[in-house]
Amino acid sequence: MNFNEIPLLSFARKRTDVSRNIQVIEEIFSPLKGKKILDVGCGRGALLNALANRLAQPTGIDVNKQSLLEAQRRCPQTEVVLAGARDMVFVENHFDGTVFLNTLHHIPREEIHKGLENSLRFTKSKHPVLILEPLNFGSFFEVFKPLEDETQVCQNALIALHEFIEGQKGRLLDAFEYMTFIRVSSIERIIAEAISVDPSREKKAGLVSDEMTGLFNQHVQEQDGYKVLEQPMIAFVLTEF
Repeated sequence: MNFNEIPLLSFARKRTDVSRNIQVIEEIFSPLKGKKILDVGCGRGALLNALANRLAQPTGIDVNKQSLLEAQRRCPQTEVVLAGARDMVFVENHFDGTVFLNTLHHIPREEIHKGLENSLRFTKSKHPVLILEPLNFGSFFEVFKPLEDETQVCQNALIALHEFIEGQKGRLLDAFEYMTFIRVSSIERIIAEAISVDPSREKKAGLVSDEMTGLFNQHVQEQDGYKVLEQPMIAFVLTEF
């Protein structure tokens, strides 16, 4: 099964009224003020900070200890927990919502169902679990591909999600595609950030940097005075049955 054959994708409608992930998050959890939101795979805290700035009460989990330390420095008022989706432990029905932003495809496929079950259990009844995943095309995906081709892991994540929903372990309320525009300063910055997230990429980065530079120069656009690359996304809104 390839990307285009994943049944779950056929349910997704096209949207042109959003172009940033935070817009989708604001819409799904509106109003954010005072909401307890769990950020699964919070990384270095970009979303935690955005949520806190909007007066939400976010909690972040991640398996990378160094990323969590950076997230805590970035957003000191926010709770962060060293855990993965499979082994996180919170009070049941504690959160007003849960977000997986570019996270599901980083979870081992055999752990995805357990992670989704946990997210639904720790999120209040009938409140949303929002999953935002990149699709395997767009200029950012193409520029990043020589360093790490995530086509297969993204595909596996969506297949696992489809199986989870087909097994009636979670109810799909909505699914839609939209285009994001990622602000970028240079290919060097993209590579540096990729290595900071996963230092094992450093050796390969040295081998493919010229190829990535060529793709970057080919695809980068100007938008409102910024350099941008396109990354199509797909959103799924789940609740418990």
